[in-house]
Amino acid sequence: MKKIIRDNYRVEVLPDTYRLPVSVLADHRAMCALLADVARAVRRHVDGIDGVLPLWDTREECSHCECGWEVLTAAEATVETLAPDEHSVEGEPVCCEAGINEFRAERGIPLLAKSGGAA
Repeated sequence: MKKIIRDNYRVEVLPDTYRLPVSVLADHRAMCALLADVARAVRRHVDGIDGVLPLWDTREECSHCECGWEVLTAAEATVETLAPDEHSVEGEPVCCEAGINEFRAERGIPLLAKSGGAA
């Protein structure tokens, strides 16, 4: 029979970022500094704290089309219906032609033909 165990109790404090300029929100160092300031304030003003941990979420996206970062597996690179062309390799992005061509140019792989390939 399943039972529910509750542990790892904690409080998450979310900084108010709605009024920050986009330039600050996009700057990892600036956001880390903001989190450090919040952490110092919590330690200074709140009793019973075991630790204050600055955390953030990470996601990978294509720098060209901003789609979530997905790549071909070794098996997918050999499947004609999944790979853009016969030069596809493991690790190649699947999102857009610009992303694929940048990946290939860095590795000396022939670029996609202008008329074909990913959208």
